[in-house]
Amino acid sequence: MASTTSLGRGLELRDGDLVVERGRLAELSGLPNLVQALVLRVLTPLGSDRFATGYGLDVTEVFTRAVTARQAQDLLRLGLVRTLGGDARVREIRDIQVLEPPGGARRLWQVEVVLVAVDGAEHTVPVEVAF
Repeated sequence: MASTTSLGRGLELRDGDLVVERGRLAELSGLPNLVQALVLRVLTPLGSDRFATGYGLDVTEVFTRAVTARQAQDLLRLGLVRTLGGDARVREIRDIQVLEPPGGARRLWQVEVVLVAVDGAEHTVPVEVAF
């Protein structure tokens, strides 16, 4: 089993901004860093990073085709598997639950992803997918 340091270390973001604590940039390591990185992958539209055009989530098919709600959820799951599975720290994706939008909101889906990371542990990562 790998240590939590295998989940990486990075700068902490809050609402898209770097966090400064006691005059220094705040850092994350371990599981919080992995969760932040995976959420950023999902929030980034596929192809919008000119240096990593395969990075991000493609939701255009989900919302531009005439599909049922169930088909849209299945397309979203497939996109999430491709997106999250692209992170080298993700060993396996075990389950993706698309939850009912809060208050009937159609433009925000809550998703829970159960995955096995390179540390060998199973983690649940909550993600909101907005469009």
